[in-house]
Amino acid sequence: MRIKIRRTFLTLCLVILAFLLQGCWDVKDIDNRLLVTAIGIEQAPDNKIRIWTRFPIPQSPQSSSSGPGKDFFTTNQLGNTVVEAFDSLRLKLPKYLDMSGTRTIFLDQRLAEKGFLPYLEFTIRDRMLPLDTVVALVSGDMEPIFTKPNPSGELSGVYTKLFFERYAGGTAQKNMVPLWGLFSGYFNPLEENLVPLLISDPVTLFKLKGNAFFQGDRMIGMLTPEETLIYEIVTNQMTPFEIETAQEMNVKILESEATIHTRMKNNKPVIRIQAKLTMTLMDSAHGITIKPDKLEASINRLLENRAVKIFEQTQKKKSDIFKLGNHFRGKVPASQFNRWPELYQHATIEFKLDSRLKNTGLQLMRKPFINPPKEG
Repeated sequence: MRIKIRRTFLTLCLVILAFLLQGCWDVKDIDNRLLVTAIGIEQAPDNKIRIWTRFPIPQSPQSSSSGPGKDFFTTNQLGNTVVEAFDSLRLKLPKYLDMSGTRTIFLDQRLAEKGFLPYLEFTIRDRMLPLDTVVALVSGDMEPIFTKPNPSGELSGVYTKLFFERYAGGTAQKNMVPLWGLFSGYFNPLEENLVPLLISDPVTLFKLKGNAFFQGDRMIGMLTPEETLIYEIVTNQMTPFEIETAQEMNVKILESEATIHTRMKNNKPVIRIQAKLTMTLMDSAHGITIKPDKLEASINRLLENRAVKIFEQTQKKKSDIFKLGNHFRGKVPASQFNRWPELYQHATIEFKLDSRLKNTGLQLMRKPFINPPKEG
């Protein structure tokens, strides 16, 4: 009797558990998905929004052996809002629109100057896009970026991600910005965003025009790629391959370390930045000789003057792209954090650079022979 009761009890438990278990009722097979790898959002006439999407086309070994084919296709859709445009696009597609593999979001510069929040807020609310999706601005027509094939042969979307990756083709001047970093800078009152600005190129898919800096969610200015080097030095994000030219000589920056000291004086921020660079000689103009210490001094002056210009430019626009406000946590009351743009505008900033040249090579140490006389 006890055995029957026990069996009945176990059977009842299994039946209850079977009802509680969640099945894969909403699974979508990979063959029924369209994987978005790149998204473009641009301004269209009549105050509308146009979205661009790019999908890879899987190819079997048999199809690839028959000859080269197009490995992607592109769609675009108009709408009053980004969400409405995506909804209209879904009506035209035969498969599920899957944005979980998106590598890059391109945003029209004109929309960024208005404020990126109305056009990118869906990425956070929808929770479909990866948080490490790269964000970049585009100046000019966006169509060539989505309709041209990738010049180096990578799958659609991979090319754009590799363009920014430090281990691949990326450099400090490109300033890679993930989606989570964009919103982190927006919601933190003690810093502002610096986002790469691209322009289409007839040979490569696109090229770097500069890096746009923001106040809140609005683009208000741009740094050139050379000026962005100062941002990388101050924020300690330098990559170990940056070339600078001084005295007609090219040097490669191997290491960079910046130390930031901050204090409040008469209710105004005082910021002192001491940066150290380690460099090596890469190339020099023929017939030119210069002592290492003079070349170091020349690099110091070049970058210090560039830093002064950039600090003046960003302070005038109240845009702390260097994230210096984070160094004043504990020195400024939390209730005053929203005043940081005004405090940054009137801050005293001192930037000093100490460059050290190593592995100089023989060309730097001796004067080369130029058309030596022939022996008689």
